[in-house]
Amino acid sequence: MKSLFSTAAVLLVSLVNVSQGVPTLFARQSSDDLGSWIDGETTYSEKALLANINPEGAVKGFVAASPSTSNPDYFYCWTRDAALVMRAVVHNYNNEPSDDLATIMQDYVGFQINSMNEDTVCDCLGEPKFNKDGTSYTGAWGRPQNDGPAERASTFIQIAQALKDNSSFVDDTIKPAIQRDLDYVSSLWSETCFDLWLMVMRRALNDGAKFLGNDSYATTASDIESKLKSFYSSDDGYIKVTQQLAGGADYKDSGLDTSTLIAANVASLGDGFFTPSSDEILATSLAIKKSFASLYGINKDSNSSDISPAIGRYPEDKYDGVGNSEGNPWYLCTLAFAELYYRAIGEWKDAGSIKVTDTSAEFFKQFDDATASGTTYKSGTDEFDKIIEAVTAEADSYFARVQKQTPDGSLSEQYNRDSGEPTGAKDLTWSYAAFITASAAHSGKPVA
Repeated sequence: MKSLFSTAAVLLVSLVNVSQGVPTLFARQSSDDLGSWIDGETTYSEKALLANINPEGAVKGFVAASPSTSNPDYFYCWTRDAALVMRAVVHNYNNEPSDDLATIMQDYVGFQINSMNEDTVCDCLGEPKFNKDGTSYTGAWGRPQNDGPAERASTFIQIAQALKDNSSFVDDTIKPAIQRDLDYVSSLWSETCFDLWLMVMRRALNDGAKFLGNDSYATTASDIESKLKSFYSSDDGYIKVTQQLAGGADYKDSGLDTSTLIAANVASLGDGFFTPSSDEILATSLAIKKSFASLYGINKDSNSSDISPAIGRYPEDKYDGVGNSEGNPWYLCTLAFAELYYRAIGEWKDAGSIKVTDTSAEFFKQFDDATASGTTYKSGTDEFDKIIEAVTAEADSYFARVQKQTPDGSLSEQYNRDSGEPTGAKDLTWSYAAFITASAAHSGKPVA
């Protein structure tokens, strides 16, 4: 899988593909009603995602990034991707418990613990990906990726909470693995590595401090928070994804990266720090949107009020899904915007007001020309309701973009920047997980 975002970064991403594909599960609903389409595509995504877990020919617990084995070969289990995919599985289990989903979660835990004990090229827990038989990948790759253990620890904690009645499995199997991952993260979080995602490290350590009762993890999380603050550039007006670049993609001059928004969705603690509704994240979302607005040919249709610009990883991207030429929009990046804004709406409703600052004023001017730093929208007023309605329409427009570029329900890694046709790895597991989590946010019940 191609690494999704950049070296020594604030955030993350990596992805996967396949063309031997998931079998057709059912025809996509044909409806002009966006909500009905979202419901139908959510069901499709849930089934397609599960088809990529424990696929034929792989050991139990293997989460294939994609069924594609050539052009590109994504038939591997990435530690990062698998953890994010399993968040969606845990969410569905919590909504509707089943023995089948419980078994899948237990299989995943078993595979991951095996991978933690495998001999690896980096000789560390930050090994990025593993083969279908559970052995580590030994080819050339960007390693180590030290935030992978953080994402895994957070997902393990969610699984432990979901399967709490199975106390022996939680206490004897999951908890020791969580502690091992978090000890690793605590000791290495400040070291340069590939695609470092500090925000998920902060969340994992805070989650672990509560779950394991280890206050030292919270102390380290506070140190990470202090470091994260330095990634916001007041001169540029957005969060820059990378500091101290040492190798990797040296052409990402803007510092803009959709992984920043994905991290806000995944790693938010609901405390206002780089949460979806925070000033810095809203400002960054606008900067990223502007960077893509005229970049892709298909975005000429985004001038209408009901369809968003197509969104890629970062504006300088060269990865086209198979090789290097020109980057394309990604389904999961486009969906990240929808999820972000639905989550922000929920935070504003919970807070009972929206306070506009110097940092967020330009974001809100998209929806209210009269807004300015110092403006406050209070719940129960027409002004508040109008802002909520406008941002909801903005979030919906990203789903509308995905709908337009999804001809049969199947979600690949990317869609072509000019034709809009799906391209890159077919049936990308993370794309389906991204749809599920965006749909959950759309329903008002976002994934934890």
